[in-house]
Amino acid sequence: MEKVAIDLRDVLESGSLSPEQWLARSTLQASAAGVALSRIASATKKGRVGDPGRAIVLDTAHAVAGLLRLPEPHAGDARPRVSHKKFVPEGSVIVSRLRPYLRQVAYVPGGLRAMLGGRDVVCSTEFYVLTPNGDESIAFLVPWLLSSAVQDIFAKATTGGHHPRFDESLLWSLRVPHAIWRRRAALSRSVEEATFAALAAQRSLDALAQGC
Repeated sequence: MEKVAIDLRDVLESGSLSPEQWLARSTLQASAAGVALSRIASATKKGRVGDPGRAIVLDTAHAVAGLLRLPEPHAGDARPRVSHKKFVPEGSVIVSRLRPYLRQVAYVPGGLRAMLGGRDVVCSTEFYVLTPNGDESIAFLVPWLLSSAVQDIFAKATTGGHHPRFDESLLWSLRVPHAIWRRRAALSRSVEEATFAALAAQRSLDALAQGC
């Protein structure tokens, strides 16, 4: 069994005695070098939706191992309710807190709203929506969040039986390794290109299906 050193002061400050949280925290401490995620991105909790009735709603199944899968637009009276949803701005990264072993992480590219005919995008509250703190793309976070090192931390921090989740505070404890930080521009371009290619392929196949 892995041994974890616990500082009582940290326990009192956090108010948590979860062994999973402390195991994940020890893993973070062992790999503390890097740039704090909180310096790179922030969490979006609310946002204005132009026409809620026309919004595209992303559920956790719509982020699959780094790829964004768009749901079919609703038409007529079959409009989804978007209460208790989070607004998803272009250029953000969505990370599901529910069942992280399913690797439900994806990049939401710029130009998506135009591709959707002016529809806004909202998502399930099970997602953490990360937006850049500056002007640089944060698309590079997708492959890093899907890496075995980060996935291992998520797995150790997950609590709950039927609906296992990890807490947002863990996310902001993460640090991006310097090697990845130095390559962020190239990684972001690759993620953006792959995301657009996947969305284009999906739309082409959807169009073919509609014509059958």
